[in-house]
Amino acid sequence: MRRTAKPARLSPLACAFAVVVSGLPPIAAAASDPASQVYDRASKSVLLLLVKTPDGRLLGQGTGFVVANGRIVTNEHVVRGGTVFVDLGPVKLPLTVERVDNKNDLAVLTASAELDIPPLSLASSAPVTGTTIYAIGNPAGLERTLSTGVVSAVRTIQGRELLQISAPISPGSSGGPILDGRGDVVGVAVGIIEKGQNLNFAVPAALVGGLIAGNKSTASNAAALLSELDALLETRQQHKYSERDDSPWAQVNSQIQSTLQNALEAANNDPNALVTLSQKARWENTRISVAAAERASQLTDSATVNLSLGQALQVQAFFAEATEKQGALTRAETALRKALRLSPGPSAQIHFALGDVLEDRARFEDADLHFRRALELSKSKDRSIYADSLRGLARTSSSLNRPEESDTWFRTLVNLGEASSWDWSGQAKRLENRNEYREAGLSYRQAAQLGSGWKDWCSAGLMFYLADSQEDAALQCYRQCISDATGTTDSEPLLAKAHANIADVLNRRGVHQEALGHAKSASALDSTDAWAFNSEAEALLGLRRFPEAINAAKQAIRLSDGKFATMHFNLGSAYFDMENWDLARQSFEKAAELNPKGTASAYNVALCNLRLGFTVDAARWFEEVLRRDPNHKDRQELLQRIQRLRR
Repeated sequence: MRRTAKPARLSPLACAFAVVVSGLPPIAAAASDPASQVYDRASKSVLLLLVKTPDGRLLGQGTGFVVANGRIVTNEHVVRGGTVFVDLGPVKLPLTVERVDNKNDLAVLTASAELDIPPLSLASSAPVTGTTIYAIGNPAGLERTLSTGVVSAVRTIQGRELLQISAPISPGSSGGPILDGRGDVVGVAVGIIEKGQNLNFAVPAALVGGLIAGNKSTASNAAALLSELDALLETRQQHKYSERDDSPWAQVNSQIQSTLQNALEAANNDPNALVTLSQKARWENTRISVAAAERASQLTDSATVNLSLGQALQVQAFFAEATEKQGALTRAETALRKALRLSPGPSAQIHFALGDVLEDRARFEDADLHFRRALELSKSKDRSIYADSLRGLARTSSSLNRPEESDTWFRTLVNLGEASSWDWSGQAKRLENRNEYREAGLSYRQAAQLGSGWKDWCSAGLMFYLADSQEDAALQCYRQCISDATGTTDSEPLLAKAHANIADVLNRRGVHQEALGHAKSASALDSTDAWAFNSEAEALLGLRRFPEAINAAKQAIRLSDGKFATMHFNLGSAYFDMENWDLARQSFEKAAELNPKGTASAYNVALCNLRLGFTVDAARWFEEVLRRDPNHKDRQELLQRIQRLRR
């Protein structure tokens, strides 16, 4: 069966046994030829399997074979991800997955009607090295192709027992039988090691027999593992998150991942256990969550199973690359709409999950409708879904540019007592996008106080800094941000901004010594931040440390490519206080050029020209001040100066 994803060492077992290798002699038709005898005896029992999406699109194909009681054996990966049909020529008969063994890549299926096909027998003993074997499969859709070889060795690879065989392989024959000279099945074709030469493998028939007999993992084993998983999740919560492999958190997390994999193997034939596992694994291991839900959907088609599949696929989309995201969301929507159809009664949970996926697909009107339906159905019945629906409505209303409605839904959530730090942070982002900085700051601060972490303290500080008359709140939140974030991973950019903005506020208040400390901390954390050096220059000006102020202002101008008037103004101020009138004049002129409406730079240019004795130029710049602001507060004084200078 053709697939794109491949395991590390074995192909997705979508490469199975094929026929023709150039130069091999044709198979003789003589009755005395063992290959012909095996083919005559077994080929009618080998089937072409097709896997299709719900809308009828072909996902892939593979091979299966009939065993006792009309069951069909194939690879697990062949039946994964769609509905399986057996191709009987004019008829495509749907199959039901009865049992699977993920570890050994085996599946047992049953047909919806009786198959008048002779079954193959499983060999009573394992073949020894050197045994001649025969493979029958459907490479690239070429039905019932025969290839021959020998058992090269019995191997254990990645914890799996496999027969290494020399029969050539081709894509499309996964799940086909490997037969001995009597026509008994000694194995099931699974794949090749891609970088090896003619290293082909089959699952031993004994494992097939065990799966058919129901010896593979019981529901009680799955339940025990799921119970163990709950205990491990609780234990991990007691440890602080750490990326170090030897940390207590990482060690417990490794146990969780191992238990999830074991639970997937143990729950293979139990749809209830698979659904429970999918739900528990949703945010822990999306691969296992999706695999468990897909397996459950092949075993039984119900609203609960399709709900779990849709939710698992949505989380998979959350972590997926951009090129794969929409595909996962499309599949999630398909599963959830099917769950809605199969639901015996209106389901608030399914409506909410569908709304969530539609929101991710930017279909906000449709999402809003499903969130409203979920809200209606869950009122007074399911507080959790009711609160989640309010959250969804707050988001979609905002996306639909209905801010008042969004705020109403959020206030309802708050009044319900269900607003978490995450909810407050989300509301803050919506307010920030509307440039409602004070309200955004209040929401970020509430999120931080509820335990969301240092980032929301930093965001609250920035919002208050941008708002009018909120400097005290900005300082308080920024200082808490610095206290909580210092020394944490990836905190430097936000800490640099916090220090720089504190320095700016303190400079405006004349607290220059403390402002200087924060400005230097900002430039140390981010040596490319021009505004940190500008704040440093302003603090040094206030402390009358003019040579240092000149250096800081020059650095700010260099880092900003000289595009900000205020930085040239600060440089001019430092030169002015050092009585370097010419350099001061040049800096103020540049500031006046960059800010054509500002009067302070033009006024200072005039003063520099006076100090230099350039009276005509001084008069012209005083006139420029009045041109920029005809109602200047010192208008009469400036007119008198201009008159005197023009004499």
